[in-house]
Amino acid sequence: MVIGLDGATFDLIEPWAQAGHLPTFRRLMAEGAYGSLHSTIPPMTAPAWTSFMTGKNPGKHGLYDWIYRLGDNYGVSPVTAAHCQEPTLWSLLSNAGRRVCVINVPMTFPPTSVNGAMISGLPAPSTQVTITYPPDLLEEIEEKVGEYLLYPDPGQAYSDSGVDAFLDNLYRTAETRLRVLDYLRAGEGWDFCMLVLNGTDTVQHAMWKYMSADHPQHHPGKREKYGDAILRYFQYVDEALDRIVTGLDDSTTLVIMSDHGFGPFHKFIHLNNWLRQQGWLQIKSTPWASVKSGLFGLGLTPMGVYNLLMRLGLGAFKREVVRGKGQGLLKKLFLSFDDVDWQRTTAYSLGNVGQIYLNVRGREPQGCVEPGEPYEAMRNEIIECLRQLRDPETGEQVVEVVYRREEVYWGQKVEGAADIVFIPTRLEYFGFGEYEFGSHEIIESVTRGISGTHRLNGVVMLWGAAASTGVHLRDAQILDLAPTILRIMGEPVPEDMDGQVLTQALSPEYAGVWPTGGLPETGSTSPASAAVGDAFGAAEVEHLTDEDKELIASRLRGLGYVG
Repeated sequence: MVIGLDGATFDLIEPWAQAGHLPTFRRLMAEGAYGSLHSTIPPMTAPAWTSFMTGKNPGKHGLYDWIYRLGDNYGVSPVTAAHCQEPTLWSLLSNAGRRVCVINVPMTFPPTSVNGAMISGLPAPSTQVTITYPPDLLEEIEEKVGEYLLYPDPGQAYSDSGVDAFLDNLYRTAETRLRVLDYLRAGEGWDFCMLVLNGTDTVQHAMWKYMSADHPQHHPGKREKYGDAILRYFQYVDEALDRIVTGLDDSTTLVIMSDHGFGPFHKFIHLNNWLRQQGWLQIKSTPWASVKSGLFGLGLTPMGVYNLLMRLGLGAFKREVVRGKGQGLLKKLFLSFDDVDWQRTTAYSLGNVGQIYLNVRGREPQGCVEPGEPYEAMRNEIIECLRQLRDPETGEQVVEVVYRREEVYWGQKVEGAADIVFIPTRLEYFGFGEYEFGSHEIIESVTRGISGTHRLNGVVMLWGAAASTGVHLRDAQILDLAPTILRIMGEPVPEDMDGQVLTQALSPEYAGVWPTGGLPETGSTSPASAAVGDAFGAAEVEHLTDEDKELIASRLRGLGYVG
């Protein structure tokens, strides 16, 4: 049994557990093995969950962010599970004859064929498309369990009047997930069952400002009502875990994990504005682009208009402007990648946290940076300038560490990675590469919207049949979970997985080494293992409509990501 708690962090769980607020977490930590889980770089949902399910780094599975650049132009599109061609944990288990049940794991849309059941998580756009395997499973669930809620809308919490509705939907969505888990578990004794609760992530995105007194958006008058909203949600999860643990038999191992950690978010770094300031990103010299550039400099930007609407109490119109997705006249007035002079642009940013691409000849549609020495010279120059980037308000250096892509990724799909990846200071700063320029500032305090965001340190806990007792894990990686789960289940670990079995987390009979494909003496395989072959794991490419893409983008923008 695997329970994913998206965005969960021991920075909150450990002190709350020790204080007695989270008794189930405290019990599991004392009776099992636990520790921080190092996420991917950057610690984003799409690469992190895909690395979890494949045991491979993004250089092999090819997902680096929520979006990717289209091959023949500089437009972008959301990534889905169909973009990952590597075998997943559930496809490997399915092909070994194991029965699997996978509920709401991010990056499982479109759903893949499995030997069991799957309900897709992010980025599923709606329940109007196929989100389950078998395809008629959703109809069965809604008949037996009730309406299946996909996601709460964090955007509700960004206006004072919507916070209570957001919290209500947050709990209703989680309760739906748990009822579905109970229903599917009652129907079959699965070999592998996994549920992800996204609320631990969403509540931190939206509510951190109420808990943290030094947050730029903190309002002392609202702390009494909402200051413990994150704690209360974790207490709700703690109670749900107690019910789950109580229902496990002695032969089951429980794994609790998160894809990344969490912490406060204080300031944006608008990377394309910085690249433009440095002369690496150029705007066209056409009359219309010049007009838009002038208006941009005066503050006619998506975020500027959005903030004005919110101050005027017209938040209902925010969908028209947030994150550069304005419509009609506003859309035409906002500066965007359509106005970039790509033939003179040497670098641009796309995605979250801190990702910079060089505009390489032969790779990008209008690339102008020559491969080889010119490429390396340009990359070195940008890296050196990044290290000097400072917050004009405080003088603080805002970039903590910078990587060349080959320093963090390896594999056949490294070419899709950003050429430069950096981690901002404490990740309280957050780099954004907007393909439609969101703001005319370079470094900008958060004034509304999300108030918490991702950290590199997620969580992992093992408890039950195969787990060691009283072990504090160190240096665990998200890549390690797939091979560890395969080991627990007695299935071979593919040699091309990058992760390692967390042997220190396992009891001696499971931690021991046995031949590839063998089993510990306490295990057994399904009789179907040899006969099933590679029948499972194929994902039919979901042809998203423009409306579906906008639904996905809108949801990602609500979570604070570039959509």
